[in-house]
Amino acid sequence: MKKLLPLLALTLLASCGEKGNSESTEPGNILEDLSYSVDTLVVDPGNEIIDLSGGLRLSSLSEDSKQLFLYGQKDHKIAVIDLDGLKLNEFLPFEVEGPNGIGQYVGTMQKLEGEKFLFSSFQTSGIYDRNGVKIKDLKLKPADFDGIEIEDESPMINNLTRAADGNLLFSLPGNFMEGSRDLAVLDPANGSGKILDIPAMDKASEFRILLQSDKMMSIYIEEVRLQEIEEQLYISTSVTSDIYRYDYQRDTLQLFTFPHQLVPTAKTGTIKNKVSSEEEWRSEMEKASSQIGFEKLLWDDSSQRFFRFGRKVLPKENEESPSKADVYLFAYDADLQLIGEKFLEDVDQIPSFPFFKDGKLYSYVNVEDELGFAVFTFDF
Repeated sequence: MKKLLPLLALTLLASCGEKGNSESTEPGNILEDLSYSVDTLVVDPGNEIIDLSGGLRLSSLSEDSKQLFLYGQKDHKIAVIDLDGLKLNEFLPFEVEGPNGIGQYVGTMQKLEGEKFLFSSFQTSGIYDRNGVKIKDLKLKPADFDGIEIEDESPMINNLTRAADGNLLFSLPGNFMEGSRDLAVLDPANGSGKILDIPAMDKASEFRILLQSDKMMSIYIEEVRLQEIEEQLYISTSVTSDIYRYDYQRDTLQLFTFPHQLVPTAKTGTIKNKVSSEEEWRSEMEKASSQIGFEKLLWDDSSQRFFRFGRKVLPKENEESPSKADVYLFAYDADLQLIGEKFLEDVDQIPSFPFFKDGKLYSYVNVEDELGFAVFTFDF
């Protein structure tokens, strides 16, 4: 099923230490005259039901972007979606417990080569085949790796990511309550590893908010992300536009900063990190969310460019009102030089779990409890 969405429907979309410069061979702002159209596409599930309770949070694309692998936290199955044919191909079931168990609450799922999958959870981490058999157990405690000396004895599973060549694992260990993170580079075959300092990401810890009272405890921490793209590792956070690129084949770490004109390059000001009431919680949250926040990198293989969204959450008219935001789009060349930025006047929500396929931006939408995508076609 395919139908054209009117423009207003967009509002419903849910180690080196080198420093990069910002000069590019592409002239001007490539997004200055950006226009776009949007189609909505719906996947045919046949007689099955695809678990959409977590959106696309635990999903992974095939290397050719022809298939989407979506893990359902409720049914513990991977739905294999044919993105060209817009249909459900099959389910791959996994066990929660036992020798092949993936754990009750999965934190990371990554599609690997040869229909293998990386799963990590608080209970276990490992590599599994398409039949749900664990073919490699990953014990990721710091003590198991020569060269890793950190105080935390917990497994290094935060944002666990495997390199495309299959030799290295990466994660972001650190003090969860403090919000600090380091980059762990792990070589499981040799039982070795190292910790790389990523100080530009420390700014995320300044915007953590801990609510602790006699009745409840909640914590809000700004996101720090790992992304493996085109055999390079990218580290970013929602708090600043800065991005690290780690070339793991050459073992070089480079920091990129950007001369944004439309938005600040980072959140500013002081956030009260510990509060004792819901009123204080909401007040401090608004201080953080009303400032610019940067989303993950999106790689478009067709144009050989990166894109990224930014957003400033707007105050709600009342508690029942839907959240709205000022939304921005940024463009970068293949070497992460800023080449475009634009305020998207007709968009008031960040596209949900977006990715590029065939030069078009796909964004998850729930269409009457069916898996759907809003597909943006950009005209520069």
